[in-house]
Amino acid sequence: MLIDTHCHLDDPAYDADRDAVLARAAAAGVASVVTIGTDLATSRRAVELTRAFPQVSAAVGIHPHDAGQWTAEAVAALEALAQEPKVVAIGEVGLDYARDLAPRDRQRAAFREALQLAHRRRLPVVIHCRDAWDDCFAIVREVLQPPVRGVLHCFTGGPAELTTALDLGLTIAFAGNLTFKNADPLRAVARQVPIERTVLETDAPYLAPQSHRGQRNEPAYVAETAQVLAGLKSLGSEDVARITTVNAHALFGVGPAPARGVVAYPIRDSLYLNVTNACTDRCVFCALSEPEFWMGTGPAPYVKGHHLRMSRDPTSEELIQAAGDPVRYREIVFCGYGEPTIRLQTLVDVARALKARGARWVRLDTNGHGNLIHKRSIVPDLVGLVDEVSVSLNAATAEQYLAICRPTFGLSTYDAIKAFIRECRGAIPRVTASVVAMPGVDVEACRRIVTEELGVQYRARPYDDVG
Repeated sequence: MLIDTHCHLDDPAYDADRDAVLARAAAAGVASVVTIGTDLATSRRAVELTRAFPQVSAAVGIHPHDAGQWTAEAVAALEALAQEPKVVAIGEVGLDYARDLAPRDRQRAAFREALQLAHRRRLPVVIHCRDAWDDCFAIVREVLQPPVRGVLHCFTGGPAELTTALDLGLTIAFAGNLTFKNADPLRAVARQVPIERTVLETDAPYLAPQSHRGQRNEPAYVAETAQVLAGLKSLGSEDVARITTVNAHALFGVGPAPARGVVAYPIRDSLYLNVTNACTDRCVFCALSEPEFWMGTGPAPYVKGHHLRMSRDPTSEELIQAAGDPVRYREIVFCGYGEPTIRLQTLVDVARALKARGARWVRLDTNGHGNLIHKRSIVPDLVGLVDEVSVSLNAATAEQYLAICRPTFGLSTYDAIKAFIRECRGAIPRVTASVVAMPGVDVEACRRIVTEELGVQYRARPYDDVG
């Protein structure tokens, strides 16, 4: 399922076959499109299209090329349009110094007022920025309080602009130009954008992707951009579709609401089992450490587009049923938001059932507290059922582990984890110890401990890829 977060469906290019265009989009898995106004006339037409087509939502605004049209009367008209039920954003607004079709002072004034309108209406903003990054970011900071609810449409900036945009809280949108043969610099930047901060768009009828270059673009072609982004992120196309759809829903409220409390969730060719939300750590980098996680008032706990906060722990039968046919996956992973070994018997029962059904490889992601939790060695329970154990070590000293992970069992936990790793090394086919490469952690010292002292595989996890 995909969302085209930016197209111009009112364009005369679609007058002869608009219904067919939307039918092709639906056939390609595009569940929702946001059609964008660039002046009062196109904004009004965008709103009219939301009334004609259930899958269409609208943004209303005045493009920087037409900043001269930004008058008190225009603001009043846009404010009225913004109250329509399927208007989900203010935009396309911003700055364009590449073509300078409107005086720059008029562009800056219009952009400020557009951001103020978005703030008044409590709507996100769709920002157009070309060769005007410094002024764009300065005005956003001046008018809105980060994190900013908004998207940088058809992002073409470099690493420095990306860093600033992410610091402001903005979402990054990629269009068909990501697929162009000469777009290597843009693809290099796209690799750096957290997928959780990314949405897809077409800008149709413009910017048709590479396979349709020179033709009219349309919302169905957003799938090609998704495929390219999947390759850049080493994800499956389904992963990118799911994640960017969740992101679009969070930002604009468009498309279907994502399922909550997912028990079994695929990423790439692995299936993860969300056994429990209970944990014996309260890591500083984890959503479980926040009271809002438990109250349901904070940011939704998504991992690659899957909502993992559960109202209760699933039974063994529910986990087995949710897993379906394990042969479809390269591996089954006991993971989720929580420590799976807290529910050791459930873990064992499910692993045994899935092995009997043909599961090729079973991995346990754990904080390594299992022996402390059960006051005995749990490794014999895992032998023959678990093919791989991945343990979160996360520090080079017991004191640092205590500060970062804040374990229930106190300072002695670190040495107990190392003992658990050694025990697994002699009994489980593959053992890995991982470290979150957060500021202040000596990852080289951790690597030496893992490879030289403990004698197992080492993996450093990027700090911005945990939650």
